Amino acid sequence: ASIHDGLRLSRLPPARRRAFAHNDVRALARVLRGLRREDGALCAGRASVFVCVESVYSMDGTMAPLGEIVGAVEAAFPLGNAYVVVDEAHATGVYGPGGRGVVAMLGLEERVFARVHTFGKALAASGAVVLGSELLKDYLINYARPLIYTTSLSHASIIAADCSFDLLEDGTAEKLAAHLLDLASHFVDLLRAELTSIPPDILALPAHLQAPFPADADSTADTDADADALPVPPDPRTYAPTPIIPLLTPQPRPLSAYLATRGIIARPITWPTVPKGADRVRVCLHAGLTRAQVATVAREAGAWARGVLEERKAEEHRRRKRLRGVAVKGLVESKL
Repeated sequence: ASIHDGLRLSRLPPARRRAFAHNDVRALARVLRGLRREDGALCAGRASVFVCVESVYSMDGTMAPLGEIVGAVEAAFPLGNAYVVVDEAHATGVYGPGGRGVVAMLGLEERVFARVHTFGKALAASGAVVLGSELLKDYLINYARPLIYTTSLSHASIIAADCSFDLLEDGTAEKLAAHLLDLASHFVDLLRAELTSIPPDILALPAHLQAPFPADADSTADTDADADALPVPPDPRTYAPTPIIPLLTPQPRPLSAYLATRGIIARPITWPTVPKGADRVRVCLHAGLTRAQVATVAREAGAWARGVLEERKAEEHRRRKRLRGVAVKGLVESKL
C-alpha cells in the first residue's frame, strides 16, 4: 500500500505506472520490454525506470525472487538507467546477516538502488530508514515532502530502536530469527497434515505453502520465446515458509473468533485489504512462541475446519430428508 501511495504522490502520470504479476519475473521482463518499445529515451539512457517490490509480502508471506528480478532489470536496461527499490519491512531483523534483510542475504547491496527498513515489525519500535547513495539521501532530504514535513522520531522511539539494534549486533536476534523460521516451517508442516481431509472452500493454505512439486516436475515451461535467456526462479513452493502464514477461508471472522476463544490472536483479513475471494486469517508468528504453542494453533484451526465440515454434512442430511418428505407427500396426494 505504501508503494502505491508513493506512486500517487509522485509526478509520474498514471499511464506511466505499470504493474506486473506477483513475483513473476517473465511478466516483469515483458513490461520492461514494452517500456523500451514505447520510449526511445529509455533505450538511450535519457530517462529512468524504477522497479519497486517487497522482499517479504505482508499478506501472502511470499518472498520475492530478488536475484532474478535484479537480473531481469539489468538485462533490459544495460545502460544502468533502471533502478530497483526494495521494501524490507517484513524482512528486517529476520533475514540476512545481522537482520539486514533479504537483499543483504543474497549479496545484492550494490545492485539495489534503495532499501527501506522499518522499525515497527521485528524491531518492536517505530520509524524507518532508507539505505541508498549520498545522492539519493540528498534528494530525499530536499524533495520528499512526507519526510520533510513529518514529525521527527521521539527520544523514546530512538532508544527502543537502539535497544533492538543491540540485539542485532550481539547475535541474539540471529538466534531468535533462526528459531522463528523453524517455527514457521514446523507450523506449515502441521497445517498440511491437519487440512488433508478438509475441502479447500472451508480452509486451505495458499498455493506457495502446498507440498513442493516432485523433483522431476517441469515447472519451467514457458511459451514466451524471447524470454528464454531470463533466469527462472525456483518454484515458490520450494521456499522455506516465512513467519506470515495465511489461512484461506471464506469465513475469516468466525475462524478468528473461534481461535480467540482458545487464547489465540489471529486477525481476519478481507476485501479491500486483499482481493475479493481471497479472504483469510493471517497468522503472524513471533520468536516468543514455542513449538508446542504453534502446534496448538494448527490443531485448533483444524478442529474449527472439521466442525464446519460436520455442520455442512449435517445440513446436507437435513436438506435431503426434507426433499424426501416432500416427495413422499406428493406421492400420497397423487394417490388420493
